[in-house]
Amino acid sequence: MLGDIAPFRIAGNLYFVGTHAKSCHVLATSRGLIMIDSGGIDTVDAILESLDTLGFSPKDLKIVLLTHGHPDHAGGAKRLREISGAEVFLAEEDLKYVGEGPSGFVPDRFLQDGDEVALGDTVVTCLFTPGHTEGSFSFFFDLVENGMTYRAGMFGGSGVNQLKKSYMNRPDRRVSYLMRGAFFKTLDRLEEEHVDVTLGNHTWQNNQDEKMKKLFVSPENPFIDPTEWRKYLAREREALWKIIREETKSAFVNYAHRGASETRPENTMTAFYEGVALGANGIETDVQMTRDGVPVLFHDDALLRVTGEPGSIGDYTLAELRKFTVKKDGMTDRIPTLEELLAALSWRDLTFAIELKGEGAEEAVADLVYRYGVDCKCVVTSFVLDRLRRIRAIAPDLRTGWLKKDFTDEDIEAMQAAGVDELCPRAENVTPERVEEWHALGFNVRPWAVTDDALMRAAVDAGADGMTVNFPDRLAAYLGER
Repeated sequence: MLGDIAPFRIAGNLYFVGTHAKSCHVLATSRGLIMIDSGGIDTVDAILESLDTLGFSPKDLKIVLLTHGHPDHAGGAKRLREISGAEVFLAEEDLKYVGEGPSGFVPDRFLQDGDEVALGDTVVTCLFTPGHTEGSFSFFFDLVENGMTYRAGMFGGSGVNQLKKSYMNRPDRRVSYLMRGAFFKTLDRLEEEHVDVTLGNHTWQNNQDEKMKKLFVSPENPFIDPTEWRKYLAREREALWKIIREETKSAFVNYAHRGASETRPENTMTAFYEGVALGANGIETDVQMTRDGVPVLFHDDALLRVTGEPGSIGDYTLAELRKFTVKKDGMTDRIPTLEELLAALSWRDLTFAIELKGEGAEEAVADLVYRYGVDCKCVVTSFVLDRLRRIRAIAPDLRTGWLKKDFTDEDIEAMQAAGVDELCPRAENVTPERVEEWHALGFNVRPWAVTDDALMRAAVDAGADGMTVNFPDRLAAYLGER
């Protein structure tokens, strides 16, 4: 036996033909087999042997329904299709997971929400349930056991480890934080479904090992349990909330606002280095464009406040700006370029928040972010939503954040439509209740305008994911206390 689980009938015309780590099910219909998930490329032989053990031929396989595109669930689809001639169904949103490598393929049909895939006397209802991936689908169908009809359901992408930031920020698996909100919405939708037989993408998700032990010795079928489905969904909901709450501590970003701007000339290399020395693990800065098209780090439209010079950044070339200095309390430094900042600090374990101030900086910012490899540890922000839309059009996988005093329901809808990951309100408008509401929608929450220690503590305690402060040392100390 190639597989580590002998194939068996679960109920009605449903059989398990997968392995402990990679579930695979088939429905034996009057016109052939429907397979749910194909396992990985390494489990195809075990699946074929399981089919043979049950008396099925590979040519009986007519349809392969894929819950999502991860290789442990879709990796065997190409080879199974080649052997059987079956049609493979997958959501278009998950093409990015299956299009490359030796097991890469293009599905025969793209699943749509509400599709009913029929073969012989069996109909599978397909619901779009994103979260685990952008294109996850869940499947529901009837089983007849001992003259009774039961509803079976598989949550097509229930694991929450893929919704950890450490996973979502990987270069090869960049996923929007909004997928967390999609997952919560999926749970809400699936709670409306009645399910008597709960199936899992993996055997441990529905306690299959324990049920198998009872299946052949118990007068009652242990797989039939109408209470299991909602308990299962509740566990997944709590598991994601646990990740979010833990990350507000373990992954909190202490952004030095324009560097350590309370004690050093703002937006200068002196301020950035001082911010890091004071315990910041993030740098926040502002980008404007010079007259000759160079992105430099400067906050105000006018030069006067911090340099004493007339005019604005856009009135001067970089060479002309080099003659000016930024001043604070007797200290001076020059106006740096974005490239100088990234060249000096991109190698450090820092997150960068880059605010678009001047018009037309989007393309230059995206180019430098990718060139210096900080695209996985960077958020591009603005008070102007259209600027965020523009940079997402240029670089769709860059994280973006909208800076606003406060957020209305209409603002939230606009952010979701624009794919904005981070919600950045003034600290005075941050409460535990609102942070939980924003987290439930999938947003990262980073307050600004943190003017004193009381606001700082309140925003941290409310569960924010990060904070922009002029005094990173005091924030680092408070985080250490907590």
